[in-house]
Amino acid sequence: MARLSGKIALVTGGTRGIGRAIVEAFLREGAAVAFSGRTDESVAAARAWLPKDAAAHPIAADLADREAPERLVAACVERFGGIDILVNNAGVVSRANEWELTPEEWDRIHDVNLRALFFLSREAARSMQSRGGGSIVNISSIAGQHGGIAGSPAYASSKAAVIGLTRSLARRFAQHGIRVNCIAPADIDTDMTANWPQELRRRLIDLTPLARFGRPDEVSGATVFLASDESSFVTGQTLSINGGAYMS
Repeated sequence: MARLSGKIALVTGGTRGIGRAIVEAFLREGAAVAFSGRTDESVAAARAWLPKDAAAHPIAADLADREAPERLVAACVERFGGIDILVNNAGVVSRANEWELTPEEWDRIHDVNLRALFFLSREAARSMQSRGGGSIVNISSIAGQHGGIAGSPAYASSKAAVIGLTRSLARRFAQHGIRVNCIAPADIDTDMTANWPQELRRRLIDLTPLARFGRPDEVSGATVFLASDESSFVTGQTLSINGGAYMS
C-alpha cells in the first residue's frame, strides 16, 4: 500500500526543484496534495506538468504577505477537507555579505524563511488536531548548521532558527499527536543551482566527501519517510542530507 494513502498534504514552494520533487513523491505515495508558488503563472505551469487526474491543487501565495499562511491552510482545507501533512519548503536566498546586508534584506529573508513557517505550522496544527494528529516537515539548510559558505548571514541565521523552531514546536505539538521534524540539505542539483558559477560548484563539491551535489529525489524520499507512519516515533529531529559535507 502507498505510504501516504488517504493523507492530505500542503507543500509550500512546490513549483520547482526540491518542492516539486516532494509534490511528485507525495502523489505517487497516495496523498492528495495542495502546493503553493509565488505567482499564478508559476503554479499553473507546475500543475500543467502533473498528470491531469492527479489529486493536486495549486495555490498562488507570496509568503512575504502576513495573511498568506492562514489563506494557504484554509484553501487546502476547503479543497480536500483537512490537512495531515505540512511541508515548509518555500524559502528565499540572499547573497548579501555582512557589510552589504541591509535591515530591509534581513527582514525579507526572515519574513519568508522563518515567520511564515511558524504561522503556517500553527494554522496547519489547528486542522491536524481535529484529525487526531499529523506531521510537519521543515526544510532548513546546511547553512543553518555550519554558518554557510556562499550565502548571506541573513540566510544562515534564518535556517538555523528553523532548526530551533522545529524542536520547540515538536515539544509543544506532541500532546496533540503532531510530529515536527526538519531536513537540512546541502547543495542539490536543481534549476537554481545549475546557474551557479562553475568555480563555486567545484569548491562546494571539493568540500563534500561524496564529491557531488545531491538529487531532489534524495530529499523527497526522506520527506516521505518523515511524513509517513514509518517515522511515528520520530519528532524534533534534523536529518542532514549533505553527502558528508557537515557531520554533527
